[in-house]
Amino acid sequence: MKIMRKLAAALLAAVLAAALAVPSLAAFNQDTLNGIVLIRTGAPDENGVMNYWRGTGFFVGEAGEDPEYIVTNCHVVEEFILAGKALGGGELHVLFDQDEEEEAYLVDYDAEKDIAVLRLEEPTDKRVPLQMREPEDSMLGDEVYAVGYPLAADMTVQAVNSFSTSDATVTTGSIGRLLTESGTGRRLIQTDTAMSGGNSGGPLVDGNGAVLGINTAVSNLDQNLFYAVSIGEILPMLDRNNIPYSLYSASPMSGNTMLYAGIAAVAVVVVIILIAVLARKKKKPAEAAPAAKAEERAAGGAPVIRSLSPQHGGLVVQLHHQQPVQIGRDNATCRLVYQDGTPGVSSRHCQVYFDEREGVFVVTDLNSTYGTFLAGGQRIPPETPTKLPPKSSFYLGEVDNTVYVDLE
Repeated sequence: MKIMRKLAAALLAAVLAAALAVPSLAAFNQDTLNGIVLIRTGAPDENGVMNYWRGTGFFVGEAGEDPEYIVTNCHVVEEFILAGKALGGGELHVLFDQDEEEEAYLVDYDAEKDIAVLRLEEPTDKRVPLQMREPEDSMLGDEVYAVGYPLAADMTVQAVNSFSTSDATVTTGSIGRLLTESGTGRRLIQTDTAMSGGNSGGPLVDGNGAVLGINTAVSNLDQNLFYAVSIGEILPMLDRNNIPYSLYSASPMSGNTMLYAGIAAVAVVVVIILIAVLARKKKKPAEAAPAAKAEERAAGGAPVIRSLSPQHGGLVVQLHHQQPVQIGRDNATCRLVYQDGTPGVSSRHCQVYFDEREGVFVVTDLNSTYGTFLAGGQRIPPETPTKLPPKSSFYLGEVDNTVYVDLE
């Protein structure tokens, strides 16, 4: 009998190991190539001679719909803007292929953030919109891919180039740092993913094909450091112009991955049943105490944050499973959202979560412009988690933006 139990235990361990070894999906999502496009701009010099530049852009829009809006860097279209746009002799086109191009129109831009949005006259079925995802601290070290049409690649080797999706270049690296640029407040992604002229405006994507950033620059001090503008910088511009877009959300496993996982799960169940049958004496399991509910009752209720700002009318947001809630003006990422123009409040100002083990609220300032302060006026250092007991309060920039935390 002991031998049988050992065999069953060994089989269970082997099955669990096999489940953990389920083959992973391809590292780079090839569908990303169907969402990018080459951008060509032209502007006359002082003698009226046309000069041309190029960069990359990617389409955004509703999933499954033909897109018409393109995201890129502002510096990709800078000469077109300086020339006075089309009325000043500037040209702005996107190239789908060597013999297929279309005029594009400038919708909006922000030179300080180095972002711009273009539009085609009509939606196109030649490309698909890409989904976007804001980078998070948990992604540090994750593999990412820069996609675009780098000029250096075509100048180094005179390749036959049709400027189609098959001619795009894909380079890989990892996220080294998420930072906020001093002076502008621009959020950037630092990476070692190689980029060069022409890559500008192209997407920096993760393995799922979700766009994390807009490729924009190489370090002047280290040729192995590159930067992309966080996708969070473009979302307010899209919202302001009522431009549709899709955000990435993790989907269930599919295909072979789901098949292997299902087989492994069935095998695990079979082994557990075998072990149960072999056990001669069954012990009655002790009744599980509803620990979470008991702790909640003892503590006085569920953790919540309550806005005391007049614009929210006493709005309450519940905190769940130690998941942080962001507070600020960005309605794409924040659950407690302040109106645009609210004095003292940044786009992504701070975040709060409840530490169930210690029974305290943890507030972190997200490098806000105006600062996050305790009720007594003490400023919370940026990116420094600060613990607050229930029935405490803090404020964003100004006292009018006070937030109260408690168990209710």
